[in-house]
Amino acid sequence: MAKLGDDDKTATVTSSWEGGVPVIRIAGELDLASAGDIHQSVKAIIGDGPERVVFDLSMLEFMDSSGISLLLAVAERVPVEIRDASPIVRQLIEMTGLVDTLPLTP
Repeated sequence: MAKLGDDDKTATVTSSWEGGVPVIRIAGELDLASAGDIHQSVKAIIGDGPERVVFDLSMLEFMDSSGISLLLAVAERVPVEIRDASPIVRQLIEMTGLVDTLPLTP
């Protein structure tokens, strides 16, 4: 687990593999302060590029446009699935019209 950001607003990144697919869990706040470090962690996890990547965002409390940019950067390389997005994150993805690029699963 990597803890990123300042002490008050920490983001954590953990990962596991399910059937050869990385599942990346991001918790806390994905914003301008944490996005750069989270992106580096994600790049290290996905390495040379699996066939797809699953992001579990069930514990993500906040995400701004920096988070959307990070998810889109990964989606440019490999198909992305967003699993268990918190209501606020689900609403952000739906409002930006990115459901086709960042498909949401329950």
